[in-house]
Amino acid sequence: MYLLTLPEPYQSPRHPVPINATIVHALTLLHPMVPQPDGGRMFRCLTEFPGRTPGCLVPLSTLTYELDGGMLWHRIGDWERVVEAVVHVARNRECDAMPMGLPQLTAVLIGGGPSTVHELHHPDGSRSQAGSADRQQHLDELTGHIRRLVAEGPFWPGDNLVAPPREPWTMTYKPYGS
Repeated sequence: MYLLTLPEPYQSPRHPVPINATIVHALTLLHPMVPQPDGGRMFRCLTEFPGRTPGCLVPLSTLTYELDGGMLWHRIGDWERVVEAVVHVARNRECDAMPMGLPQLTAVLIGGGPSTVHELHHPDGSRSQAGSADRQQHLDELTGHIRRLVAEGPFWPGDNLVAPPREPWTMTYKPYGS
């Protein structure tokens, strides 16, 4: 499984556009440079949520949705510190990562939860909406990129990974609005 984060955009000499998205293997959340046990609890949320399949890509916004729209993050940990650490690990090449400069619409769709509908305003004054089907289409495209990359070799999550915490025995999930 893979985590997609949308950190504050940053410049990289290896990329022609600002980086506004980073994909890492779920196990990178267990990297010793990632705050623990927060990273380990996020790993469990990512990997233990019912219905997840091997090789799937899960945006941080989906975890937020699954944690009652973010109301349950306090039980998991400081996601901002974890994401900052994961991006730092990725930028320092201490794990395999896919840093990307996503188009604005893609970043907006992925940054919203799975059921978010966005009102789009176009330069000609017209409006349209983009929602869950559009978001899923972009996630499917990114998952395809991951599959092609993984076909060349495994995605390295880093070295000296820590064990995820055993407590709580069952993670608390409550998809937003349920």
